[in-house]
Amino acid sequence: MRVKTPSRLHFGILDLSREFKREYGALGLTLDDGYEIVLKSSQNELKVEGDQREKRIVTEVYETLKEKFDLTTSFEVKIKDRIPSHIGLGSTTQLTLGTGFGMLKESRIDIEVKELASILDRGRYSAIGTYGFENGGFILEGGKEKKDEISPILYRGKVPKDWRFVILCPEEKKGYDEKEEKPIMEDLEVEVKYPEKICHNVLMGILPALERRDIKAFGEHLTEIQKLVGESFSSFQEGIYHPAIAHIVNSLIDHTHGAGQSSWGPTAYGLVRADEVEEVEEKISSYDKEKYRMWIGEPSNTGVRLES
Repeated sequence: MRVKTPSRLHFGILDLSREFKREYGALGLTLDDGYEIVLKSSQNELKVEGDQREKRIVTEVYETLKEKFDLTTSFEVKIKDRIPSHIGLGSTTQLTLGTGFGMLKESRIDIEVKELASILDRGRYSAIGTYGFENGGFILEGGKEKKDEISPILYRGKVPKDWRFVILCPEEKKGYDEKEEKPIMEDLEVEVKYPEKICHNVLMGILPALERRDIKAFGEHLTEIQKLVGESFSSFQEGIYHPAIAHIVNSLIDHTHGAGQSSWGPTAYGLVRADEVEEVEEKISSYDKEKYRMWIGEPSNTGVRLES
């Protein structure tokens, strides 16, 4: 079986004011390029072809599912394509869910993605990756009251097929991993003006723009949301954006319909139409090509794909 997952751009947490019992909430969307995982049943011990991190994650997934579902078979797992880790594209969730989903399908066990995410301890602070894995598209989720709750999905919309994301990421830099972000996400308390402004831009800006396929309005509100989110976390990342990409985000803001940083970064993105990609690439060509990687992200409106 071949499992192909999306990757995701995370546009920010909605509410860290702690004013309500419900906290977090988030918005983001999925991109076409993610993991490609090839797996097959085996009567031998679990075998994983991948780097050390991937081997650890796949092994943990297998051991959890083996205990939960009393699996009687093992697997041979090969990671063919991957999402780089800790750069803001949701690699851990996609590898975890992709592997688990594939193993259960091979074992003829049907399960809802949301239940699988709960079993595998995904969606601690945001469920964008979980819902993105399931169906792709643009996702808005409503936060959680309990730590073990998977946030409810409030809205899912299809991203226009002619929208693209110009993505840049430094080769040597990484964002926070899950252990590093834990104390920040659990202890940070921001002024209520931030979630008020963020949610206003989401409800009266982002969502109507997406429904109308208005890339200009969508980008303007997205840029504003990203600035507000960045200000909320600025004391933990030396500014509104990750210091390695602040100048790139500002350049993308000037030359695209909207721009920002995915999750903790250090991935920067700018929103354009497909026929604008070449022009934008030329305008931002001053970045150091030896230190930064650039690629074009195409939206995914389908989520995970399985091939026998």
